[in-house]
Amino acid sequence: IGIVSGGFFYKRLKDFIFPFTYEEERQIGFAGEGKGPIFDTFDVIQPLNGESADLYGFEVAFQNQFTFLPKPLDGLGVYANYTYVNSEATLPGGRTAELPGQAQNVANVSVSYERFGFSGRLSLHYRDLYLSEVSDDPLEDIFVDGHSQLDFTMSQRITKNVRVFAEFLNLTNEPFRAYQGIATRPVQEEYYRWWATFGIKLDW
Repeated sequence: IGIVSGGFFYKRLKDFIFPFTYEEERQIGFAGEGKGPIFDTFDVIQPLNGESADLYGFEVAFQNQFTFLPKPLDGLGVYANYTYVNSEATLPGGRTAELPGQAQNVANVSVSYERFGFSGRLSLHYRDLYLSEVSDDPLEDIFVDGHSQLDFTMSQRITKNVRVFAEFLNLTNEPFRAYQGIATRPVQEEYYRWWATFGIKLDW
């Protein structure tokens, strides 16, 4: 069984919502008699409506079970897809930028094996960087960096109605990283180890 698919698309959005960040000065106290008030600057995040956005791109996918291979390799299969999106959004004030929250490249590749009641899948997921928060100064925009993650899932049928399963996620310990304006100005970095779940599934 094999599938090859592809397609082109175009979308136009109006009044989309995006997070906008700006600085606001607020009084926090007084310096003392005759010295006047003390002010501090805070970052404020406010949802706003953009004017319009245009998106176009293409997507391709491939899936195949290698049943033509000799046993036990006939249980192997592969699945892959890739999406490319080019976007341009018009923000309040006439500024143009890529659509917030939209990555340009997204891809998934997985290799599976199903035989003797066993089912397993090793998957690689990739997402390109994307604009997360918009500021009044483009150099202050927040971007979420690209992310690659390797996962493995498996299950084994014990009886007709009982199956044990396990999931191992983020095997490559990929971090979450966001930066301001340029990649050398990180504002947030979070590091995670891989994690797993185990269980028994009953089918009636």
